[in-house]
Amino acid sequence: MSLSQRRLLMLLAAFPLGLAVPAHADEPAAPMVALPAASSATDAALALPAGATTVDATDGVLKINGAARATASRTSAYGVDPTGARSSDALQGSSRATLQLDFDTGRRLGDWGAQAALAFDAVSGTYAGAPTLEGDKIPGTRFEPFLPTQAWAGLSLRDLGTLRVGLMNSHWGLGLLANDGNHALDSRRDDWFVLPTTGDRVARAQLVMQPFGRTSTAARGLFVAFSVDQVIEDATAIRAQGDTAVQEVAAVRWHFAKERWAGVYYVHRDQTFHNTSGPFLKVDVLDAAFDMDYRKAGSGLRVQGEGAVILGRTDLAPTPDHPEHDVRQSAAVAKARYDWADKGLRFELDGGWFSGDDNLEDGALTGFKANPNFQQGILLFSQVLGWQSGRARVTASNPQVSGYPSADLDRLATGGAVTSAITAFPKVGWKATSFLEIYGGALLAFSPTAPIDAFSTRIGGGTPRNYLGKAPNGSLLGTEFDLGAVATMASNAWPFTLALRAEYALLLPGGVQTGMEADSPVHGGRLSLSIARTPAAVKEAK
Repeated sequence: MSLSQRRLLMLLAAFPLGLAVPAHADEPAAPMVALPAASSATDAALALPAGATTVDATDGVLKINGAARATASRTSAYGVDPTGARSSDALQGSSRATLQLDFDTGRRLGDWGAQAALAFDAVSGTYAGAPTLEGDKIPGTRFEPFLPTQAWAGLSLRDLGTLRVGLMNSHWGLGLLANDGNHALDSRRDDWFVLPTTGDRVARAQLVMQPFGRTSTAARGLFVAFSVDQVIEDATAIRAQGDTAVQEVAAVRWHFAKERWAGVYYVHRDQTFHNTSGPFLKVDVLDAAFDMDYRKAGSGLRVQGEGAVILGRTDLAPTPDHPEHDVRQSAAVAKARYDWADKGLRFELDGGWFSGDDNLEDGALTGFKANPNFQQGILLFSQVLGWQSGRARVTASNPQVSGYPSADLDRLATGGAVTSAITAFPKVGWKATSFLEIYGGALLAFSPTAPIDAFSTRIGGGTPRNYLGKAPNGSLLGTEFDLGAVATMASNAWPFTLALRAEYALLLPGGVQTGMEADSPVHGGRLSLSIARTPAAVKEAK
């Protein structure tokens, strides 16, 4: 076995997988269960309750939804590998524009209905100040002029089921594994310190059934779904680069009320890397999620959670003792939010546990990586560990150590994902005026098994070393203090909301990041101007 082949063992990602369970638009006159209204194809694709913008179920409708964002950001430089290379501290300019068209015949066809959606992202990514240092998935290096995200059509039988086929976004629960990145199009996912990119995309054939949809019992809120997907792109597979990933999905989701549900899905994924004869990976995933929203009139408690277990086999990075490896990864996250409308206050507490891997020779891949659009904080995971892990291939391919660079080392990079961590992130916000909100939080992150650089660990005789070539001192990854403010301008006279958001972060690296003392603290800030349109009817179907 070559050294380079072994470098993949600890840091392989979890696999972003998805399911969409649609809500339905019409309810009986006196339902025992108030179900979410399917106000748009977006709501159905996200498997989330509809927002305030609903449509008359008797009329078909064509709707336009969109959002655009321009961001300027800058982060202080810090060490990223044992050679002394440093991250970029250049001012960066990034953007993202999203446009979506949804069509639904409503009741025009009686009990039958037809739906369709077209959507794309444009000018997405960093267009100015991108880093030039060599590496993989280095933060701020990607720019896509145009990416189609949805192109599907569906047929439904009212209160019984829906069949959809085509290109779709993939999202489930809190977005721990499958995340579409469409936060700007869904007010129920509005959160602080999150800057999502284009998310998961799949070519999907999906059947969703509502077995008790024509009853007035509590069972009316039960949905059962089956899907077959060809992954176009997610955090693990990129079809354009030769990866082939097919997955079969079975799921159950139960709405106890319009704003409260729980669900579980099972996924089997079969993937080859680079080409059909490349390394294989076969995994089974079990993911459970819930959302319990008890808020009324802008006040109250909302609790969400998601947990996932990934089990399987792969022949990536084979060794004489382990030509194949077990995949054993797991994570659990929770989010509690309390809104106190009378005082203009909002309290949040996020927490999570993400399994790690600190043994390169045991024949098991146990390091879980969340979807990069599942974000906690501004600097620690999305910037610092994203940069340091992105340099891992470059140092691991040193011919003086390995003799030749191995394939697949690009998969050492986290891409800014939360990984190998135990996190707590309390936050509080105050709506000072009708248009100004100030918020802040403190992210505390520990590592159950410290992130390890394969190159430094190898030349250190097998003793775990971090990305800077130093032995970790303790289990603290870092403490990050985040502060933000957002000014919003909206009017009933036009369907757009304009928002100017400023966010700043200060990171104090912990003992896991020994070697960063000279760069402590790390500073970062960003200023964003965004405009979004709530889904609205623009043309009735004739």
